[in-house]
Amino acid sequence: MLTITDTVPAPAALAVPRHIGFIADGNRRWATSHGLPVEQGHRYGAAVVHQVLAQCRTLGVEAASVFLMSDRNFHRPEHEVAELVDVITDMLDVEAAASTGPVRVLAQLSAGHRFPGRLADAIRRTEEVTADRPGMTVCFGIGYDGRADIRQAVARALRSPDYDERAELSVDRYLSTGGLPDLELIVRSAGERRLSGFLLYQAADATMHFDDRYWPDYDRQALEEALAAHAAQQRTFGR
Repeated sequence: MLTITDTVPAPAALAVPRHIGFIADGNRRWATSHGLPVEQGHRYGAAVVHQVLAQCRTLGVEAASVFLMSDRNFHRPEHEVAELVDVITDMLDVEAAASTGPVRVLAQLSAGHRFPGRLADAIRRTEEVTADRPGMTVCFGIGYDGRADIRQAVARALRSPDYDERAELSVDRYLSTGGLPDLELIVRSAGERRLSGFLLYQAADATMHFDDRYWPDYDRQALEEALAAHAAQQRTFGR
């Protein structure tokens, strides 16, 4: 379980980001390396998601977003998709009880894809019961595509009664993360060095931290390293 210990620098010293994103990658490879079924890799990964979110709350993070499943993941073998849906459904129920703030599901499913009923019900339940909580916002990317998110935000902005063709088009509030601060730190596990469509617009000025650990092995030390890497950045925003 992730906990604050005497060896962890104070949040101020770590320059705690307002919004952290996690691309939780490597569950399948972790399972294979341990001789376990793929579903067990996803279950171990789900437990780590809850631990990392608890740590983020302790540190005072305003929002934490976790990329669980892209739209393209629905093209995996049917039995594996069903297993992953079961794991995510259980994860939502656990987080609905644990979260101190709203839980949002970010999704841009392409034509022909829809959430299975049990997952759709869990999404609705979780968002409804957490909507008015005042603490850290949790966003789960499930069937999410960053380019589709931008497209729908632009389309909504153009249809807005406030649209003015002479002014800069403002799409921020129409994104699936509308109202939240942009990402300041993105962590991707399992040694991959790409965003895979995760919150592309919101990641414009984010620190990128790539970790070689598979997600089920992501622990307190890994999070401390990511925070330290972010704190070491000189964020001038081009000035």
